[in-house]
Amino acid sequence: MAGDIATGKKSPIAARREMAERAEVLAALTPAERSVFIATTEKIIAEYDATELAGELNTALKWIAKDIGYRVTSEADMQYLVIRTAEILKRYYSQFSMRDFRMAFELCITGGLDDYLPKGRDGQPERGHYQQFNAEYICKILNAYKTKRSAIICKAIDALPKPAVTRDYMEERRLKNLTRRELIETFESYKADGVMPKISPIAEMLYYNLLAEAGLARPIEVTAQEQKSIYQRIINQYARKGMLGDIRRLKDEGPGAAEVQPGAETLARRRALIDAFNNMRRNNCNIKDYIKED
Repeated sequence: MAGDIATGKKSPIAARREMAERAEVLAALTPAERSVFIATTEKIIAEYDATELAGELNTALKWIAKDIGYRVTSEADMQYLVIRTAEILKRYYSQFSMRDFRMAFELCITGGLDDYLPKGRDGQPERGHYQQFNAEYICKILNAYKTKRSAIICKAIDALPKPAVTRDYMEERRLKNLTRRELIETFESYKADGVMPKISPIAEMLYYNLLAEAGLARPIEVTAQEQKSIYQRIINQYARKGMLGDIRRLKDEGPGAAEVQPGAETLARRRALIDAFNNMRRNNCNIKDYIKED
């Protein structure tokens, strides 16, 4: 089943309909998540004709308007809202079901989309419509729901029993030896001119691990300076994107915030790797005495 989804042998909706009958999938989801997942298995917007969709929306929008506290001033306003919403759904959300559409606003009301909605200046999610039930408001809610919906689908797929995977020990050995050779080449280049070649963070991690296993690298210790460096980098990224709520939140949490730590650890690992290279260069270390292929 999981393999069929990954290889595209079944359409996504057909696969989800089968998954919805699997007890292990439903057991992995919360009641709200199950409702969203079931919504993804129903008739999609693309399958509705214009008249049928308008009729469904006319009913749905009246209930949604009551739930969110929007006052429909006239029948003409409702008619325009139905037509405009139908256009938006057909053009941008054709793979949603009408139940998806209703669930989006239900989750918004109950706070289920708070993690996915844009944040205001006070850092709080912007749920309100401000008596503007228009295309911008509808898309804001549906885009937040779309992200949550995708996360729930992934969670459901992860709950499927995984096929047995046979380890390819020969390939693992080949890749490990390749990493060892690349580490040796990187160090010998550094030993020759004292300039660290440009390598990826993943390569830094692999090289550090090999040197640490050989007793050539010290344990990683994250400093306050590294935390501050990554903290400021994230603040600058938020500022460029105008994410004022996230800037305020991060400033409240400070350099010790959880989102700062992965980047700070990457900096600390790079520092430890360079320190190891410096010590090995200073001691004229022959790296091949320590790093050998299997």
